[in-house]
Amino acid sequence: MSSYCLLAEDSYIKMMYDIQGNLQSDSQVTVSVIFENTSSSFLKSMELNVLDSLNTKMLRPEGLSVHDGIPVPFQLPPGVSNEAQFVFTLQSIIMAQKLKGTLSFIIKNDEGSTHEKLDFKLHFSCASYLITTPCYSDAFAKLLESGDLHMNSIKVDGISVSFQHLLAKICFYHHFSVVERVDSCASMYSRSIQGHHVCLLVKKVTLPRASIVEVCNT
Repeated sequence: MSSYCLLAEDSYIKMMYDIQGNLQSDSQVTVSVIFENTSSSFLKSMELNVLDSLNTKMLRPEGLSVHDGIPVPFQLPPGVSNEAQFVFTLQSIIMAQKLKGTLSFIIKNDEGSTHEKLDFKLHFSCASYLITTPCYSDAFAKLLESGDLHMNSIKVDGISVSFQHLLAKICFYHHFSVVERVDSCASMYSRSIQGHHVCLLVKKVTLPRASIVEVCNT
């Protein structure tokens, strides 16, 4: 499994991205982007720019305005990939959002140089702000009994993977840890960069014609 998702691609370049939070900062996340040159040309002078929203802003070097892109600190020969990281500051993390962005770059080959750009949308899901955090069963029970948590539930049918594989995917992609598992029922926990507790109860119910996974989050 890979935590990197496709950001955008064209006939010259492919971009994959991953978003990671940090418990040391409750107002920042780091976006890691892998740039892969899929062409036979040389790519240089790459700049990445993401439009700020009221809630989320790209942290730019001193002297750059909100309209300026951030230079990518490398060039890409044909068939080569490399990774760069960009920091975003944010206020609220209780809702998902998408930010529009553009990668501009110069293509250099035997015929000369041309300017190109690739537009994309950077998706910040609520799971982007979660940090994998272990939790003991007694502390988990106290959270549920505290009355401070709000509850929602969802049912998902058509699950074809095993329950163990399902839990592994939730842990890997959404930054949860398993607190306790009994047969096809599991308690899971995570914590946001701003200290919110997130508790999951995942149950797999097998019906005559389908398997249903019920997820209760608080």
